[in-house]
Amino acid sequence: MLRNRLIVLLLWILSLVAITFYGGPVSYGFFLLITLLPVASALYLVYVCLRFRIYQRLIGKTFTAGQAIPYFFTLQNEDPFAFAGVRVRFFADFSMVYALSDGVEYELLPKTDLTRDTSLICRYRGAYNVGIKDVIVTDFLRIVRFRYKNKEPLDVTINPAVISLSELRSLKLSPILSLDSPNGTGVLEPSLREYVSGDDPRRIHWLASAKEQKLMVRNTTGEEQKSILILISSKHVSDEPARYLPEENRILEIALSLADFFERRTIPVRALFRSDCLHEHIITSRPSFDLFYNAMAGFSFMPSYEDAALLKDAGSVPSPVESRGAFFVLPSLSTEALDYAAFLNGNGIPVVIFVVTKDDSEIPELSLPRTTVIPVSPFADLKEVL
Repeated sequence: MLRNRLIVLLLWILSLVAITFYGGPVSYGFFLLITLLPVASALYLVYVCLRFRIYQRLIGKTFTAGQAIPYFFTLQNEDPFAFAGVRVRFFADFSMVYALSDGVEYELLPKTDLTRDTSLICRYRGAYNVGIKDVIVTDFLRIVRFRYKNKEPLDVTINPAVISLSELRSLKLSPILSLDSPNGTGVLEPSLREYVSGDDPRRIHWLASAKEQKLMVRNTTGEEQKSILILISSKHVSDEPARYLPEENRILEIALSLADFFERRTIPVRALFRSDCLHEHIITSRPSFDLFYNAMAGFSFMPSYEDAALLKDAGSVPSPVESRGAFFVLPSLSTEALDYAAFLNGNGIPVVIFVVTKDDSEIPELSLPRTTVIPVSPFADLKEVL
């Protein structure tokens, strides 16, 4: 395009020279033609912008971060003039469109349309725009270019993803969290009973079932098994979407993945987070996990939801000292978090603190032998980190 503009400018200068030294109708006609070319191109692009049509759609109603969402768009020319050099650009900060590039230009012949059927992935939980961001149109001579914003972008609300973990590296930090020897006061009776509809399949005793030639399940008596404590920060750390969307998404993913990991292993979870007050979710089954997931999907981070208030309220609840282990999911490591970790350590409870941050250089070395701090990048693979 720069080359074409330079050529037009050079021709315009030559036409001025011709007028100055030679005059005549040919020189003036050539000068008028070169002068009007950019004007005609600009008027043509204004017409294209007014008449050009974009249709786009996502297939589905509920979307999850990382999910491939069926997506299509149509560029339509309803006029008797061809539209040259049509280029669409997509929202790319928080989503990605498969197999389509911003650099592709399309030419739409009169009364035709162009449809692209593909998929779109939203990277983070939250509400934002996806799909076509703007359109760049260029004239036939490629000397004028207009960009206009798509007036009807797609608005989406994305739920957090649950990363299914086969193991937790942080569990190796303490034998108390070993899944092979459950910790707690719940006692399995030596007697078994026959499986009935509605029993948790995870309580099936397969060795006894093989011996008896029918499904046998364990009975439990006594108090509930000690739970895993998860503290979840609700602090809104920034007003910049490029920062807070990845970090808040990662905080929720860690909390959900931990809860899912323990629930699948029949280990109860107590999840604490704060909004206007302290909220508690007890996760002992899949339905209770689904309730917790819905709470996290609709959760709002706020600047006033300080981590210090969360830790203070959590410390006022007697039951955390009965936990078999604790996980903190925070955007930064504070003195209050370390003090509460020391309190739990003093009661024999190991603590793992996940700090969601792009920069782990500010995380200090700890003197707490039963507390481990693990920095987590908002863009890292959770299966590699956890």
